[in-house]
Amino acid sequence: MSTIFNPQNKILCHLEKVEALINNKNPYPVTIEIDPSNACNHSCPFCISGHLHLSKYKDTKLFNRTMLSKDIFRSLIKELVTLDIQAINWTGGGEPTLNPNLEEMIRFVKENSKIQMGMFSNGTLLQKFNLFETIVKSLTWIRISIDAGNAETYNKLRVTNSSNNFQVVIDNIKKLIKNKKKFKSDITIGVGFVVTRENYKEILDFANFFKDIDVDYCQFKPEIIQVERDESIDKSKEQISADFWLKDVIVLLDKAKNILGQKFECNSYKIEDLIINVKDYGRNYKECLGSHLQPCIGADGDVYVCTNHRGHKKYSYGSLYKNSFKQIWDNIKQKKIIMDKINYKEKFCNCTHLCKPHESNKLLYQIKKDSKDYGYIDKLKVKTLNLEKIIKHKNFI
Repeated sequence: MSTIFNPQNKILCHLEKVEALINNKNPYPVTIEIDPSNACNHSCPFCISGHLHLSKYKDTKLFNRTMLSKDIFRSLIKELVTLDIQAINWTGGGEPTLNPNLEEMIRFVKENSKIQMGMFSNGTLLQKFNLFETIVKSLTWIRISIDAGNAETYNKLRVTNSSNNFQVVIDNIKKLIKNKKKFKSDITIGVGFVVTRENYKEILDFANFFKDIDVDYCQFKPEIIQVERDESIDKSKEQISADFWLKDVIVLLDKAKNILGQKFECNSYKIEDLIINVKDYGRNYKECLGSHLQPCIGADGDVYVCTNHRGHKKYSYGSLYKNSFKQIWDNIKQKKIIMDKINYKEKFCNCTHLCKPHESNKLLYQIKKDSKDYGYIDKLKVKTLNLEKIIKHKNFI
């Protein structure tokens, strides 16, 4: 059992909010995903938010390389530190470190709240903005996306130049580790590998490369095909077949585990759904409850249902350019209209399988059904007492 990548166990660490949610109350999120930028200095073809910034989407209605403005960014952060929120993920959108105001916001959250912070990044701009000390002193974790086993593949896949290539990111990772030791930080530094048809043969190269570098973990997860992208471009692209994972990938992941030992991490629950539940990929729930605990604030200033729907205005609860986050979140009527459309009208037809809230939804929907039984929630609370001691980064769902 992974102690880091386990959304369901993390959900169980927040049963008070779960209980409020299933009783039709309106708890504040556990985790808020914030996109400081929709722009990116890489061009990864499998990017979850590629529809916002990849060149092939230029001139489509979703294309948007904006950044969260300083004024809106600052007012948002000042508001969030006063609310019952446990964690912020700095993510994208695009590359979060492209926003020149990010360091200021990280420092403000750290100095004015107990909110934990994590970051998804390609790691190539840490030197440019001198973020090393701020990151190791302020964040709970950072995960650097690599997705390749050597410089040639990395540079080709991500379309890099001399300022953001493989050597730059490796140098930056090593400098992060150096700063972690210098400041005696307990930050978790991880590297990620999204497994695709194009790069899966380099799983072992990736494992061998990082086995002797002092990162805390190496995470493997499968590419998930987005249905939210522009249909005129991606309509024919379907999820990779189960045979690929069964015949080509799993054996390599087993070998990578032997190479990496305790550093090995894998989103196995996603691979299981890709292999076992090929009809609906495990989507046996009728409501998206997980999104209420992990919404996304886009770089365009909109508060979206989830990270998968960023950029799609019809799934926005409201804009920070018009209202505060609290005003938007407390507008239960507007949220209900959007969620009723997703749950009952569309029945997830415009939602990617294995989306960000997917794993949380499985458990939350089951809890909602079983909560009708007398004493069920209390029994669940007793059962999950030890999770607090086991699960790492419990506030990052």
